[in-house]
Amino acid sequence: MKRLCLAIWAALSLLLGGLAAQALWEAPSLSNGCYLLLVGYYAFCFLQLILAFFRPWGLLGPRRRTGYWLCLILLPLALLPLRVAYEIWLEGAYRSATGDSGLLGDGVLVWLQDLLGYVGPMLLLLAISAAIAISLLSLLKTQTTR
Repeated sequence: MKRLCLAIWAALSLLLGGLAAQALWEAPSLSNGCYLLLVGYYAFCFLQLILAFFRPWGLLGPRRRTGYWLCLILLPLALLPLRVAYEIWLEGAYRSATGDSGLLGDGVLVWLQDLLGYVGPMLLLLAISAAIAISLLSLLKTQTTR
């Protein structure tokens, strides 16, 4: 099973790495370079996660490392609210893509824009991004990495 997981990891990593390198070769830009770095980061983290998972007592033992690598895999997700905040900053105001106000997202962002201007949704998204990063980094401290 370990060999199968490593073979799938290698195939996916080589495929995505090749696509990222090709995109960077065809159109050199900062975003394509960041995409290549992100593919390399995820390839490394998933390799370490697979190796940690197949150690004896990898999930439940005293030297569990799977939680550490899971937190590192989830850490770049804290950048997603920052990207939305950047788009709001570029447009100068929050424009809802849908006409309805969703469960939490659009309704709260529109309300904050009415209350504070376009800075309101940006502040909320920055706070969400910081909360995600801080909670994942605090979880990282609790994981054993020996």
